[in-house]
Formats: sequence, C-alpha cells, structure tokens
Amino acid sequence: MTDTDATGYDCLSARLIPESELRTFLLDCFGIGAGELFVGRDDQVADATPDIAQDVVFSVFCTYGKVFGHFALRVAVGVEGRLADRVGRQEFAERFAAHFDTCVLYGDTEPPGLWTVVSADGSRIRAAMDEEDDRYVLYAATAPVPGLPEVPVDEGL
Repeated sequence: MTDTDATGYDCLSARLIPESELRTFLLDCFGIGAGELFVGRDDQVADATPDIAQDVVFSVFCTYGKVFGHFALRVAVGVEGRLADRVGRQEFAERFAAHFDTCVLYGDTEPPGLWTVVSADGSRIRAAMDEEDDRYVLYAATAPVPGLPEVPVDEGL
C-alpha cells in the first residue's frame, strides 16, 4: 500500500499521437492491464463512458485533445498513488518524449510562469509560454527548442 496521493500529469506534445498509440504507451509506461486504463478525447468523455458504471475506478484515466500554436496535443493523465510511485511526473514526460520522438512541455517544480520542455533525447530546458484558449506559444526558452528556431533564447529564465 502506498501513502502517495493520486495525482495528474498534464503535458503538451509537439505532435499529434493516435489514440491507439497513446493507449499502448500508457499500458506499457505504467505496467497496467487494459481494464485499468481509460483513454478518450477530452470533448467526448461523457459519450465514451455511457456503459461504464459510475463506481468504476480506473488506475489511469487519460484525456487528450488537439491544441494549436507550438504544440499539437494536450494530454491529461490521472494516476493512482501506487503508479505515481512507480513513474513520476518528470519520468513520465521523458518517456513520452522519447517514445513518440517529440518535445513535451510539462510543469513540476519550476518557478511560477515557467515550464519544462523535454526533448526526445531527454534534454530539458525551461520555457515561458503564452496560452489563450487552446493556443500555446513559447515566447522564450533557456536554450534553443528543437524544431522551433523562432523562440528567443533567454538564459536568465
């Protein structure tokens, strides 16, 4: 039994991921069975769950949706505490980036207003971002962001 509370891993991916690939990744990442996982588009969760009893609890509950700007996909993953002990937030983002060969933005222990961007090779930089509705645009980063040469470098972030 774990003392760790359930938590959420929210991130943005620089590329779209098909649901079937996202599902396979989550099963492998957390080492769970198919019955412990829910994956669905964030705007269709109610439609996707009408036949599921309301008292069913999934070990991993993932929603995703298309976004715009420097990122293409928003992913929100709720995980039970025992799984958070197994795979932490940073490790999850690193695994996601490496598995899908993409950049992933996530937040963990950064100062307010800053985020971490992890590349497929595991390198991490801090970045500042503007967000409006479903549009996410980096306006500064501590080093060049792969695939985004237009983002100014500000080593003081």
